[in-house]
Amino acid sequence: MMHDGLGKILVVDDEKTNIDVLVGLLNDDYKVFVAKNGHQALKRVQSEPTPDLILLDIVMPDLDGFEVCRQLKANPETKDIPIIFITGMNQIADETHGLELGAVDFIRKPFFPNVVLARIRTHLELLQQRQRLMELNQLKNKFLGMAAHDLRNPLNSICGLADILLNLKLTEEEQRKFIQTIHNVSQQMSTLVDDLLDVSVIESGQFNIKLRPGNLAELVQSRIDLFRFAAEQKNITLQRHFLPTRTTAFDPERLAQVVDNLLANAVKFSNSGTIITIATGEDAGMVWFSVADQGPGISEEDRSRLFGAFQKLTARPTGKEKSTGLGLSIVKKIVDAHQGKIVVTSAIGQGSIFTVHVPSLRIDHLHYLDRSAHV
Repeated sequence: MMHDGLGKILVVDDEKTNIDVLVGLLNDDYKVFVAKNGHQALKRVQSEPTPDLILLDIVMPDLDGFEVCRQLKANPETKDIPIIFITGMNQIADETHGLELGAVDFIRKPFFPNVVLARIRTHLELLQQRQRLMELNQLKNKFLGMAAHDLRNPLNSICGLADILLNLKLTEEEQRKFIQTIHNVSQQMSTLVDDLLDVSVIESGQFNIKLRPGNLAELVQSRIDLFRFAAEQKNITLQRHFLPTRTTAFDPERLAQVVDNLLANAVKFSNSGTIITIATGEDAGMVWFSVADQGPGISEEDRSRLFGAFQKLTARPTGKEKSTGLGLSIVKKIVDAHQGKIVVTSAIGQGSIFTVHVPSLRIDHLHYLDRSAHV
């Protein structure tokens, strides 16, 4: 598997001159490893680090390049490593045989350095794209599994309650209670579906924001009002500490998601009788807002995976609220798309503060706001 940093290339050749030329050519841009015969190549591939690509000579004593390629492609652990044959053999039948064995390319000696480098870059990029597709496929399967698991129970609840409403004689108060439960469960389902769709769009690379002039403090204030009822139900006080913020550029719908998510989490993880403080202000060319709770705090271990998708952290909601494990990963993507930053400070047993900073633009720069920003 290819990782961040320099690509790892294994050069397999029994001639020292060819090895020296290839190592000299590649050493500045890649981590280069050498095997001087086929047997060494097979052992080298099984050790760490695994190469991202193999440059393989064909004509070698004892075990030729064709056989090395065949064995590598027959092994599930090495079959996906791209192999480029570099050889003096010039028969079409040899090239065809090599490609049939699973090689991705065939470079004849004497070679042109720029051609070798270009083909290596191409195949390493293709490898990265294949790995990215595999990751997206795994994410898709995770989506499907999560949707099936997390939607099944609320759907069963809705069906069961609806059946009771249809078939039993209930008092008006009993009917209202069942309808309220159906409403609450359907809202949970809607939130889950919205989160799954947002993450799907983000991971597909199609996520974008539409920047418009706006006032961050006014946006935050409008979102606070939506959470007053939920806070009052848990006897939680929402406290404001607003400093004015200048007009700047942000996507009001997407940034509203950020505010909503942080407020919802603060309410979700706060105990009765505590205070949630929402603040706004400006600092060093940024406008910002923060949400501070008096909840359980976030451990160091949880903080390291706080913004990952599908993360269920140690702290549990205080009112048995549901959590998809997707909200903060979406928050991070939205803030990143605004070229902003989110800072988390927390202490176990004392609470957490989430602060979102967004670049502040002067009024005379606002004519640039009709562009879209992509993640």
